[in-house]
This record gives sequence, structure tokens and C-alpha cells, in this order.
Amino acid sequence: MSSTPVTLDPAAAWLIDRLAATPSPWIVLDGGPAPAGSLHLTVTPAGPARDRPLVVRGDTTAGVPTLRVCAPDLVPAVAAVLLTVRDRTGTVPRLSCAWPSRRRLNEVVALVDPGVFSIPRLRTLLRRAEPVVLRRPIVCASLA
Repeated sequence: MSSTPVTLDPAAAWLIDRLAATPSPWIVLDGGPAPAGSLHLTVTPAGPARDRPLVVRGDTTAGVPTLRVCAPDLVPAVAAVLLTVRDRTGTVPRLSCAWPSRRRLNEVVALVDPGVFSIPRLRTLLRRAEPVVLRRPIVCASLA
């Protein structure tokens, strides 16, 4: 997991560097509640090029700072971005995301479709990548 190479474009690096002044930065995955001063993250499913590094692009659309990633598997991509933010800023980021109300069905589908987001799978990947709880990114979910 931690071996997933992540490349930041200059705009993404600038947006992430702005979070360094925040004691507990929030990153909002599509559809999640957005605390003030948060950075949005959009992950788009891509083709099966699994050995390429993740390229994170930054932009600001309608005043909303956003990181954009194309990846073949959504969950490892989100985990890699969270760990990159933590390593770059020196603070533990918090992810805000919406969890579909049909959780069990979503989790079963997530086992066979890498394009489906799974919070338990994300937490497992983060736990494996960072065994120290105080350094591990935090995942906060709300029901959608």
C-alpha cells in the first residue's frame, strides 16, 4: 500500500501545502459532508494500468479546492492520497465521506468491483499501511 507511488502536479502540491497550517485537515470524498476549509477529493475509475503512479491534479472550481485522481481501484487510490497528504503536511488528515444506506450490498459489490468505494476496505488498507494509530488517517462516514 505505501509503495503506491503518488505524483502531485504543482496545483495539487500547493493545495495540500495549504493544509499544513490546519491542525486536523479535512479531505472530503464526493458526497461527504464538507467542513469549512476542507479540500475535496474526486477519484475517477480508470483503465487497468496498475503499475503507473497515481497522478493527483489540483484545481479550484467555483471556489472549491479539489484534488482529482484517475485510478483503476478507488480504495487504494484514496488511501494513497491520504497517506501522501499526511507525509507532506506532517498532520493526520481526516476523510469525510458518505456511506450508502445499503451498506451490506455495497460491501459485497465492492469485493468484485474495484470501482465501488468501501469504507471497511479503506480502513483495513490504512491500518496495514500505518500500524501507529496516532499517525493513521481518520475515516469519518455519514449515511447517504
